[in-house]
Amino acid sequence: MASADKTYNYSKLEELSESCYEIADGQPDIQGWDVRDSAGNKIGEVDELLFDPQARKVRYIIMHMGNNDIGLEDGRVFLPISLAVFQEDKDNVVMPGITKAQLLALPLYEKGRAITEEVDEQLDNVFATPDTPTPKTEAPIEDRQPYQTKFYGKQQKPGADVTVSQSYLDEPEKN
Repeated sequence: MASADKTYNYSKLEELSESCYEIADGQPDIQGWDVRDSAGNKIGEVDELLFDPQARKVRYIIMHMGNNDIGLEDGRVFLPISLAVFQEDKDNVVMPGITKAQLLALPLYEKGRAITEEVDEQLDNVFATPDTPTPKTEAPIEDRQPYQTKFYGKQQKPGADVTVSQSYLDEPEKN
């Protein structure tokens, strides 16, 4: 069981569009971009970004699966942002290696829904591979899967390690 000092506060994640934060100048604002699989099939569209305002890091993409090329039912799902590769010249977010089975296993997102430990664990299980087993629930979220601790940046290729500063999310100017 997780100790009190290692329990992550999942409720602190916020929807970017409903917050007083915005993407910093010079960084890609991927909201509205098509999400594609490795074969180039449209699997959805970026509907929202969930971020941790204290860490100023985006944790999840909320993808709307309406109008996709692979026969998925309409709905919104969580995608770990660190698995995404951005094609800025085409306004595409590519999820390398994602399968239809994984997409169908993703938890549904409802506006305002808090990320719980169960949702986070479900995401870990969907994307776990033999090389990257599901993390132990005793570990704090900050020490687990990389998608939970990275803000997105300009990734040139899948698996690239991106070091970013906390300034990627700027607070809006005060009047």
